Amino acid sequence: MAKKGSTTVLKTQNVGFVHKTEKTKTFVIRPNPGKHNLKSVVSLGYVLRDLLHLADNIKEVKYIIKNKEIIVDKKPAKTHRLPIGFYDVIEIPRMNKQYRAIILENGLLSLTEIEKEETKYKICKIVKKKLTKKGEVQLTTNDGRSIITTNQAYKTKASVKLDLEDNTIKEYYPLEKGRKVYVIGGKHKGTKGTIEHVTKGQMNKADLIKIKIGDHEYETTEKNVFVIN
Repeated sequence: MAKKGSTTVLKTQNVGFVHKTEKTKTFVIRPNPGKHNLKSVVSLGYVLRDLLHLADNIKEVKYIIKNKEIIVDKKPAKTHRLPIGFYDVIEIPRMNKQYRAIILENGLLSLTEIEKEETKYKICKIVKKKLTKKGEVQLTTNDGRSIITTNQAYKTKASVKLDLEDNTIKEYYPLEKGRKVYVIGGKHKGTKGTIEHVTKGQMNKADLIKIKIGDHEYETTEKNVFVIN
């Protein structure tokens, strides 16, 4: 029996919390594998049809993309199944509109309009680091991006500000006291705060981050925070 190919749809019960679903619908557009985790993304088709309301159906979405009218992270989108995740940059040149993907306090992925100048960069979290055979450092970011550098000072769990045009690091934001963070998980997701203290984890225990949001302080695990400054 021939191997079945991947499906182009995803059951609503299997989508992540970032995706708004309707009880009347059984399926949603399945994002392609690649950048980000399946549970933390939505498809470009969902963004154009359900968030920006630029199309009424997938046929219209495909037409827009076919005409190269949508740019994601400085690259023309080629499919309506392109995964869109946290802090991705979406440009619509014909409308002179630019957006950045963010997470709301209810956990849903949404878009915020940004200035043209802001589309040149993107903040990414370092999730993996390893040495290459040439002695260089290879960094893997939360959106599946690979960066080669000779600077060994970069650490995982920290963030970097990338130039999207040449994929180079412009600024480095370590996970340390005083840094601004975006909370992407847990009870306070969708909010921004300042790191008050970092408690290093041991063995299988995750790092604990004490964050101050307004006049309140609370602790959360490192995976729930994203350093943005």
